[in-house]
Amino acid sequence: MVMGYMFCLSAAFVLAKFVRDKQADSSQSAGDTPMWRFVVWGGFAIAMGLTGWGLLGMDINPTYKAFLGVSWMYMITTAFTLAKMLRDKHESDLAMAIHRARSMRSVPRDPDVGTPQERV
Repeated sequence: MVMGYMFCLSAAFVLAKFVRDKQADSSQSAGDTPMWRFVVWGGFAIAMGLTGWGLLGMDINPTYKAFLGVSWMYMITTAFTLAKMLRDKHESDLAMAIHRARSMRSVPRDPDVGTPQERV
């Protein structure tokens, strides 16, 4: 189950990155071929399918199966949420850096001190 969970976890992060990259750039880039789309979505489907099959085939108490199934679904949803949060933070940091660079260019500098003057 640990191997299945890790397979699903890595496939979820790859899928989240693929979907966000496609959303950010509506035109298809050179690296996003139809085969890559098939690999990403196929890998996620295989990971989920094989892990579910392994879980259902395990000879354990049904209560433990239910616990492992709920844990598995929670892990997948958390992975997508974490990937989105990290990507949003990265995009926010980039936007702030661009904003700071533009504002530093528009503020006149004091040649004696070398720092931007405060506007009054």
